[in-house]
Amino acid sequence: MVMPKNSQSNNRQLVRKLRISCIIGFLVIVIGGAISIPFIYESQTLWYKIGVDKTMLRAGQITGLLAVILLFVQIILAVRGKFLQELFGLPSLMRWHRVNGVLVFVLVLCHVTLVLAPEGFLNLPIGMKYWPELVGLILFLIVFVMVVSSLFRQQLGFAYIRWRTIHKSLGYLALVLVAIHVLFVSESFEHSIPRTGLIAAVATVVIIVFRVKTAALQKKRKQ
Repeated sequence: MVMPKNSQSNNRQLVRKLRISCIIGFLVIVIGGAISIPFIYESQTLWYKIGVDKTMLRAGQITGLLAVILLFVQIILAVRGKFLQELFGLPSLMRWHRVNGVLVFVLVLCHVTLVLAPEGFLNLPIGMKYWPELVGLILFLIVFVMVVSSLFRQQLGFAYIRWRTIHKSLGYLALVLVAIHVLFVSESFEHSIPRTGLIAAVATVVIIVFRVKTAALQKKRKQ
């Protein structure tokens, strides 16, 4: 028995909505778990803060973790696997990639401001003792360069192919640096659950990128 076209279309739409709901639900769970870390696994810096300073520092940690999650999402949006393209369409993925990139930068900027403000901007952590913070500074500069070069590529005179190659390389470098920065900058990630969660998230992104790139390479060889 052949199903009517309307029924097939309705079934496809239902499956699509269920998949989107699952993705949204998963992101909500991940975000909820991430923002709970500064409360459940307090870093030592929070122990010596009170009032507004403690609130700002905790808010800085939360914005930093949100930036990490959106950075992971950004990389997945960038590789644009077949599953996401069929689910959302290429134009939507490209538009979300641009918007999400700006959100990542805004969150990183808020993270830096809120973390440094309680200590004073004149007391910057400088020296090899603070190498995780220096990794964070490099990461901030990379995100800044990526966002500005994306928004103003033509005005800056960058050829698309060269810009895309550099942009992708910086994105993968950012993935490595953010994992190093988060793992070593805060005592919160000395605990097994946050540390395991971060490593699992990075591994998931790497696997997704690898599978999408492998599938694209195999498709190209068959053509």
